[in-house]
Amino acid sequence: MAIAGNLDYALARVAARQGQRVDDAAWRRLEASRDLDHYVAAVRSTALARWVSAMAADHDCHTMERSLREQWRRYVEEVAGWHPRAWQAWLAWPAWLPALSLLAQLARPALTPQWLLADPVLGPIGVGTPSDRAAALARTRLAPLAPAVAGRTSPGAAWCTQWQVLQPRSDIRTQHCLLMLRRTMEQHARALQLASDSAEVLRTELANRLQRLFRAAADTVIASVCHLALVGVDLERLRGGLACRRLFGDDRAEHR
Repeated sequence: MAIAGNLDYALARVAARQGQRVDDAAWRRLEASRDLDHYVAAVRSTALARWVSAMAADHDCHTMERSLREQWRRYVEEVAGWHPRAWQAWLAWPAWLPALSLLAQLARPALTPQWLLADPVLGPIGVGTPSDRAAALARTRLAPLAPAVAGRTSPGAAWCTQWQVLQPRSDIRTQHCLLMLRRTMEQHARALQLASDSAEVLRTELANRLQRLFRAAADTVIASVCHLALVGVDLERLRGGLACRRLFGDDRAEHR
């Protein structure tokens, strides 16, 4: 029996990666860095190093975010590839979550900004009207998201519809864990809509709930989704740290 593609093997690898996540004490040490050079150097001394491997201190925010999106896609596809083939497409689909805000931009009739045209995935379809862009997107692997660019639905709704299409049949326990995950994410989304200040507390609460669900779902593929969600939370925090230091430098604390 091949090891790669075996669920037990995949979950063992996911658990190992989960154990490598940076803890709160390490985050506090990172966030003590007052400028971008020191921050990136500090990140490179942790398990977060892979996310900044292609970054330089002179990169602007758009370049750094393109790099993070690319690294995220690679990571999600790597994790998905450990799993049985039936689950791989479903697990790989979250690779495109960071692109949803870009799709919302492409759905607007305004000219596509240069920073978006520079995106290697969505930039090539950024010319013309939203209808032109939707038609171009429909000829790519992101075709299920074309209705969002055409204005017929939201990017989030289009993404969720395709995720449901890709979902394999599963046992009752897996379905229950997935339902709990969906409720957790929906609760977080509602809390974000009501938040009037920093979302830092909400991010911490979400990470704690995902960590508990990761443990509860440890024998199911939903543990892998929880791990990806937790990595996404870490990347959101890293993205904020990079952007604050790029834009504000030593004054970042006043703008957080």
